Amino acid sequence: MPELYEVAVVGRGLIGSAAARHLAESGTKVVVVGPDEPTDRRVSLGPFCSHPDEGRITRVAGRTPIWSQVAARSIQRYADISERSGIDFHRACGLVTSSPKADEWIENSEIAGGNTRSVNRQWVLDQTGISLNNGHPVLYEGAPAGYINPRRLVEAQTKLAEAAGAVIVKEAAASLTNTNTGSSVAGTWGSVTAQRVLVTTGAFGSELLKCSLDLRRMPRTTVTAEMPFNEDLPSLICVDPPDDRLEDIYWVPPVRYRDGRVALKIGGALRDSSPVPQSALTEWFQGDGDPIEADALKNSLMSLLSNAQIDSWVQKPCVVTNTATEHPYIGWVEEGVAVALGGCGSAAKSSDELGRLASTLFLPDGWNDSLPASAFEPIVS
Repeated sequence: MPELYEVAVVGRGLIGSAAARHLAESGTKVVVVGPDEPTDRRVSLGPFCSHPDEGRITRVAGRTPIWSQVAARSIQRYADISERSGIDFHRACGLVTSSPKADEWIENSEIAGGNTRSVNRQWVLDQTGISLNNGHPVLYEGAPAGYINPRRLVEAQTKLAEAAGAVIVKEAAASLTNTNTGSSVAGTWGSVTAQRVLVTTGAFGSELLKCSLDLRRMPRTTVTAEMPFNEDLPSLICVDPPDDRLEDIYWVPPVRYRDGRVALKIGGALRDSSPVPQSALTEWFQGDGDPIEADALKNSLMSLLSNAQIDSWVQKPCVVTNTATEHPYIGWVEEGVAVALGGCGSAAKSSDELGRLASTLFLPDGWNDSLPASAFEPIVS
């Protein structure tokens, strides 16, 4: 008889690897099903994932009190995850944010114990060399704000999950079916059976569920600008950036990428962009993104850092999976099957806490948290 697991986590990205670690360390018999990142995205048929990257902003100040609290909880555990795994993934370089909602961000940060304060544009220019001229209030969040390496965070979470007894299946799930004992997760590689299942497949995996979740998969383009390391440059979020084709932009300071380049990554959102269906995601990820968005990102970077010396530009596609509630979906969607997905462009830094919250669905006490489960309730379209 095939081995029966208590929980199968389908998806081995940021949230899935975190949930698997928390489940395994609680003593739950867990199997994690999810492929390694594609070796060549241009020919891969997917599924694709969000963590193959070297930098994502981390911060406590967020757009809602809940986002600030899940971020703060995650950040508090970074050092422990790093120390026990032996994998470093966090740099506290600070964050500058220019937004019409800066006061709300500061208030949300204070609720969660963050380190955020108002500053003026001249201070930002003097301290960082960033020239902000959008007219919005500016805030600065000191350490531990900065950035994480999402690829290394997934590596750390997976290592700790496996050390705690989790079984890792480095393959993609193609189907999820009911059995007499629970659910079977299967693919061309074979199958595993578990009493219950947690689906953490991000923008992909809708075919695994009987219901259709209200998700908006937004195509995004990122650009990496090759430039020297800059110890004085913080992470940045800017609403209404210099190129008015963009609603907002963010960047992560120069880090070393796998191709050997040291580069700053900049991304954002075009105004009036439209969602893409899941059926079109593979073609999107195989391409180079949107040339219009890439051009607007380059213009914004050169305006904000007018003295930057750029040696090369590389652009690539990305997808942000938005929910109807602006918070991730974490909850049951059918008998024995729960989801934890829909990062809304803010989940990487908070993924450890999102995974922990998802893991509690499978524990004897269930959801027992000061954050209301209703804030994360999945919405079916």
